[in-house]
Formats: sequence, structure tokens, C-alpha cells
Amino acid sequence: MRARLVTLILIISSFSAYSQQYALFNTKTLFDSFENPAQKSFVLDSSRQFASNFLIPYLDISSLSKGNSNLAIRNLIKQGYSQNRVGEFENPQTLRENVNIYLMNIRLFKYHKFHSEMGFSWQIKSETTIDYDENISKGLFYDTFSKFVTIPKINIFNNNGRLQSYHQISFTYRENYNKRWALGTKVSLLSGIGYAEFNANKSSVSISGQNNSMDIAMAATYRLNYPEEGVFNFKNTLPFRNFGAAISLGTTYTTKSGIFLMANLKDLGFIRWGKTSYTGYFDIDKTNVQLVGNANEQQDAKLQRTLESLAKENTERKRFITPINSRADFLISKTFGPYTPNLIITKNIFDKFGEAAFVNTIKTGNISFSAIPSYNTDKNFRLGIQGMYQTPNFEMFLGTNDLIQTYYASKDIINNNTAVETGYNRGSVYLGMAFKIGYVVEHPMNMSWMPGIDDKDRKSFFSKIFGIFKKKK
Repeated sequence: MRARLVTLILIISSFSAYSQQYALFNTKTLFDSFENPAQKSFVLDSSRQFASNFLIPYLDISSLSKGNSNLAIRNLIKQGYSQNRVGEFENPQTLRENVNIYLMNIRLFKYHKFHSEMGFSWQIKSETTIDYDENISKGLFYDTFSKFVTIPKINIFNNNGRLQSYHQISFTYRENYNKRWALGTKVSLLSGIGYAEFNANKSSVSISGQNNSMDIAMAATYRLNYPEEGVFNFKNTLPFRNFGAAISLGTTYTTKSGIFLMANLKDLGFIRWGKTSYTGYFDIDKTNVQLVGNANEQQDAKLQRTLESLAKENTERKRFITPINSRADFLISKTFGPYTPNLIITKNIFDKFGEAAFVNTIKTGNISFSAIPSYNTDKNFRLGIQGMYQTPNFEMFLGTNDLIQTYYASKDIINNNTAVETGYNRGSVYLGMAFKIGYVVEHPMNMSWMPGIDDKDRKSFFSKIFGIFKKKK
């Protein structure tokens, strides 16, 4: 059951909505302190020394309601499809998926001087970006993608796509450089789970259902690192293979007028996929291919197997290196009584994607509610909401990054509708909680006990680093 559960989590993760939990930024939650390295999560005279999620994962749960895409593929094969596309797509669309699950994290208050905190975390991440043509997406694309996550199939015509899943095991450290300025870093060991990349710059296909054949032309390259036969099991999802590394740097600054500024460079790193990886290419020019299979086998299954066979003819096994989804964030905020607005801008380092979000939070006592409109470079508008209960030693939150999609997805499920025209509907819900235990981290003026208070001669870690640039007297 444990093996099945882990595999299920990984598969579900690949269908989660692209998102950062913007409403958790600048909340001083445990999640906030791990995602934004300079943020602190302990409050003097109130918080206890150790914080953890105690193996209760932060989950981003999504439901995927597929349309009748099998029927669409069968109609495609029976009726035939032929259209040449060279270079840019006629109706370009982009699908982005990005999930971040914290399986375990623990953070401790280390020193009172400079308010030093350090922590350890274990995450599972999945990143997907696929550019495709809208005309194909209503039939062939969505059925293919549903199988592409667990068993990559080289049959997504005329697209550029990448899927990458990996473990991230990290150490974080933050401290106050002075009364207004804080610095933090997150150093990570990466371990790749699976990778698939396919880039086709031209393709055309004409399918005949009568004689079980097709004429296909395609120029494409691909790289894969998946278990033999493309089947995930518990062993294949374990960490400590396909190693890589990443680093995050963060800083915060509070002005005299109370304006809070935060900037981060997140997850700048890479993964080195092992020698069992596959690298190959298509160079097919109007080749006639027979769709061979059992008499009772569906045509789409024959098509997938045929294209796999073509791919294997020009394949070699060798290592390769890929970057992970690195990005830069900027936040500006100021609190007005119970209301706190946060303007957040994020930009990916290695692709054109960027997003702006405006987080509106109302807080009363220990309860807060947030509304998060956002707009991205893919020209998508989203509206998220979040509710949170937070004390100095306990926090629990529940939210969705796309209220509109979630509403329509749940409505379709209740009414038993299928997403025939668009191929799929998706709903998203994220949730998490964390606790603090141990001694209370008291201010020295109220102290009965405080970790690190006797270390009066201790120098700031970042002061030591910056000290190498100072002239010696």
C-alpha cells in the first residue's frame, strides 16, 4: 500500500496546476520560510524552538476530468487528418504544470543574536511545459498527455514539451544582517525521478482507417530518462540517483515607513541524468507506416506502438544535463491595520514565463482570508482564495489557486458532464499545517532560557562572508 500511495502521489503531482502559493508569501509560516529563504518563522516571547510539519505533507491536490479523447483519436484515424505545419504553430497554446510537495520539513531557532534560523526539508517537484497546436489538442494531444506522464509516448505531433520530476533535499539558513535587512540561503541536493523532452519543428500525417496505415513526416529530437518499460514502482521513485544541485538566495528589507520588500533568486540548479538515459531523433519524410496489432486492439494503441518503434531506430543511451525551473521573485507590501496588500512579480530564468499577483489579505485575530488575482505571460487570468488559522505555534491553511476552474470542474463532476470540447477540466486545492514545540524563544529582557544567548562574541555568518571585501586595518 505504501508503494502504491507514493506512486499515486507522483502521478497526481504531474497533473497539479501551475502555481506558487502566493497567498502564503509574507505570512511567516513554515512554508513561507522554506520557499523564501530570508523569511523568519519564529516570534520572540511566543514561538517555541522547533517547527515542523511532522510528516503531514503540504499537498496541492488537483482533479482531472478528461473528455472523450479516446473517441476523438478513433475518429481522427477513421476520418483521416492531413495538415502541414512548418515553424510557428497556427493556433499555439501552452500547457504549464508545476507541483511542489513538502513531504518533511523541520526548522529550529538557533541564535537570538541576528535572529538566526536553520532548517531541513524534503520536497518532491514536478515541472511540465508543453507548446502545442490547439487543433491537435482537441483530439490526439490530451489522450496522449494522460499517458505521457507515466509512460512517455512519442506521438505528440508538432510540439515542444518537457516533463521533469525530482526530489529536492535542502538546508536553509537565515539571519538579520542589521535591524532592517535580512539575508537567507537554501542549498539543495537534487535527485531526478523522471525526465521526458520532445521537440518537433515540423510534422504532417495522413491516416487511413481502411488499410491500417498512415503517411507521416516529422523532424524531431527527444531525450528520456524513465524506468524500463516506462513503469513506475516504489523502487523507481526513491531518491539518490540522477544527482544534481541547486541554490536559492533571498533578502528582505523593511523601510522606516513600514514598507516590506522581498527579493529571491530561487532554485538555480541542474540535474545530471544517468547513462541509462535515451537520446534520439526522428527524420522521417513521408514514410508509409502500417498500424499492426491484434484484431481487437484499438487503433490509437497501434499508433502509439508504431511511433515508439520508429523512435527506437535512432536512439542511443547516454548522460545529459538539464536545468530545473529557476525563477526570480519580487514582493512589496505594507500593512494597513487588518488589511495587507502584497504585490508579487515572478519571472522564470530559462523561459519566457512570468506572472504578477496581487494578494489581498484581511486578518482578524488568528484568522485571515486572502483573495489573489493574477495574470501571466501566457495571457491567462486566474483568481485564487485562501483561508488560514495561525498562532505563534500552530498554522493551518486551505486554498485554491484557480477558483474559476475549480468551480466549473466541480460543477461538471456533480452534473456528470465531460470536457468533450476542451479535452479536460481541472480543479485545484492546496492545504497544509505545521506545529512548533520545545522551549519558548524569549526575548533577553524576559528571558528564563534562550538558545544562543550566551554566545555574545558570535559574528554574523553573512558578516563573515562580506568581511572578505573589507580592508584590514
